[in-house]
Amino acid sequence: MMPLLEVNSLKTYFFTREGVVKAVDGISFSLEKGEILGIVGESGAGKSVTGFSILNLIDQPGKIVEGEIIFDGKDLMRLDEKAFEKIRGDEIAMVFQDPQTSLNPVITIGKQLMETLLYHNKLLSKKEAYSASVTMLERVGLPSAQKRMESYPHQLSGGMKQRVVIAIALLNNPKLLIADEPTTALDVTIQAQILYLMKKLSSDFGSSLILITHDIAVVSQLCDKVAVMYAGRIVEYGSKE
Repeated sequence: MMPLLEVNSLKTYFFTREGVVKAVDGISFSLEKGEILGIVGESGAGKSVTGFSILNLIDQPGKIVEGEIIFDGKDLMRLDEKAFEKIRGDEIAMVFQDPQTSLNPVITIGKQLMETLLYHNKLLSKKEAYSASVTMLERVGLPSAQKRMESYPHQLSGGMKQRVVIAIALLNNPKLLIADEPTTALDVTIQAQILYLMKKLSSDFGSSLILITHDIAVVSQLCDKVAVMYAGRIVEYGSKE
């Protein structure tokens, strides 16, 4: 069976005045449907850039210079931005490091959820989008979900915000979820809850999950496969055991 995601010899470089920074320098890995891969390494190892490369979210002066990213039989490197927009947030979704910066501070939680749904599902009515959004907030364990639809981000705690971000990521039932250090901004007890929630939901939805983290203990509890990155390269790769 074909893997859901196959990354081959990926290189993402940043061309700065000081010289070329080889943030990701020729990495390869694959991910089966329903599998959880942990990408682990210290700060600056290239973990987040790997996640952003898969979603084609590399800003100047960065550039993917080589390699291929095959997702569900499609070569993502050959897609134009318009085609990529259909995949991003729909088939592949990302949970970013800091929920504070992921949410728009001047738009209600409900509107942000509904916008995500309606953008990718043109045939949905607003009523259906509202109902689906409330249901998703309940699934991620946000108390008083209907009331929270009217809240603004600043009215929620860090843990609540991260649950909202996960809800937005899962709304369109993505085949692949990429979580970039999803618990860094949270305290330890909330961290455990959020990680357990992500594992459970990816299992419920049948999504594959790439968890980017510097915490090897988290990887040992959650992941099926592990890739250890150092200085832009994968130095160890295999099953969790």
